Amino acid sequence: MSPLLDPALKLAVDEADFAAAAERLARTGRTRVPGLFGGGAEALHAAVLAPDQPWVRTFLNPLGADIPVATLDASSPEDQAHVTGQAYAGATEGLQFLFDRLRLGPAREAGAATPQILFDLLDLFNTEAFLDFARRLTGDDRIAFSDGQVTRYLPGHFLNRHSDANPKTERLYAYVLNLSPGWRAEWGGLLQFLDEGGDITETFVPSFGALNVFAVPQMHAVSTVAPFAGGPRYSVTGWWRAKPLDR
Repeated sequence: MSPLLDPALKLAVDEADFAAAAERLARTGRTRVPGLFGGGAEALHAAVLAPDQPWVRTFLNPLGADIPVATLDASSPEDQAHVTGQAYAGATEGLQFLFDRLRLGPAREAGAATPQILFDLLDLFNTEAFLDFARRLTGDDRIAFSDGQVTRYLPGHFLNRHSDANPKTERLYAYVLNLSPGWRAEWGGLLQFLDEGGDITETFVPSFGALNVFAVPQMHAVSTVAPFAGGPRYSVTGWWRAKPLDR
């Protein structure tokens, strides 16, 4: 690992856990790697809680535009409810989502007030050492690049079923690094996998510090976060790709 990266970002995966995770991924197309960074998850959790980060609220809308959360917070309750209502209105059928995000690449380019450890995490994910970790886990030598965004699901936020299929982006595997300590299943925000009939075949609770990985395409959803959840659901998510997107 480069000495320029935060020392908290040191892989702490047990070899037996790694072998079990790789076998599970090969057998089912999805897996979990517990304790990816060991105690480093605490530092990442502290970073996602940092104030003044330029969160944007993302949802499918005719303009295809995210809305800065700071703008929403400064608007009237009626305007805030209108945004949420727009997302809910389109959620009954088909794809819709509602959550906050911070895309790490663009945030760094914009000089955002984001803790350096989150940018270091994106850099780590693109080191040859980590890409080799991803290739060994998946058995897929095509992996050449990883993107990343921080996501925050507040009560009422959700992500409807979809497969992540997009041939233009060369997505091979999706990953989710869970950063919410003590998350409970009854709080929602569950990563759910569905079969062709729409039945849920497996559910991953956001286990703190665990890395979820699944092959693309694969139908999945994030269930709605409950109004009584003990806090936001935080994660770093993205895709392992065959090559970087052209900017």
